[in-house]
Amino acid sequence: MTKKQVKSKRLIAAKNLKRGLIGLFAILAIIFIINSPILKIGYVKVTGNSYLPREDVLQIARITEPINIFSVQTDVIQNYLQNDLRIDTAKVWRDFPNCLNIEIVERLPLAVMNCSYGYVDLDKNSVIIDTYKDPKKIQKPVIVGISLDDVYTGDKVENEVVNKVLSYLGYLKPEVLQQIIQINIADANTIEAYTLKGTKIILGNIEDPEDLANKTNEFFYDVKTTTIPVEYIDFSYARPVLKIKQ
Repeated sequence: MTKKQVKSKRLIAAKNLKRGLIGLFAILAIIFIINSPILKIGYVKVTGNSYLPREDVLQIARITEPINIFSVQTDVIQNYLQNDLRIDTAKVWRDFPNCLNIEIVERLPLAVMNCSYGYVDLDKNSVIIDTYKDPKKIQKPVIVGISLDDVYTGDKVENEVVNKVLSYLGYLKPEVLQQIIQINIADANTIEAYTLKGTKIILGNIEDPEDLANKTNEFFYDVKTTTIPVEYIDFSYARPVLKIKQ
């Protein structure tokens, strides 16, 4: 082998070594960047939630803060969220360098019912979207008079009276719905609602939920500016009957 050939082989070996070192440094740099604290998501921004607490949304998404921004699979997180009955749609995206955005549209509950192990939240379609034992979690009117037995999230309550009540509640204005704390359906022909101020609203058998809800909305609008205490209003007659507290 000539000196020229030996020199050429040495140059090739040196170039290969240089390339290898460059590749090694590149891999180490990538590993450092991936594990850098700079790329830890400092905050997960959750929007669109009014019923679900932020902590519950993170739990559904299976997120524990902080997480590495490169380890986040937005499509997987989005599927986790959309597979939960309490969430209608979800959108997940990154905001570099250190933020993850979660935007959801909730399936909001309209009422709560008792069951054999606690409480269930019902949406407008009489579907159970959540179950829990803590009464402090109750945020909507409680339907009393009947109790559910063994029911689970995702079940649909097949009860005509309950369906009518949920339809009625769905037509109420949000600010009016907030004033209703209980609806008694023990007597299907004399359904009664109760407000935060103790006023009784006699709904009758709820033949026309939308019309009855419109009357209820008007009633709350009329009494909003008055200081006269109302004991009850009865919508079961052709003309509502109002009784003032003595």
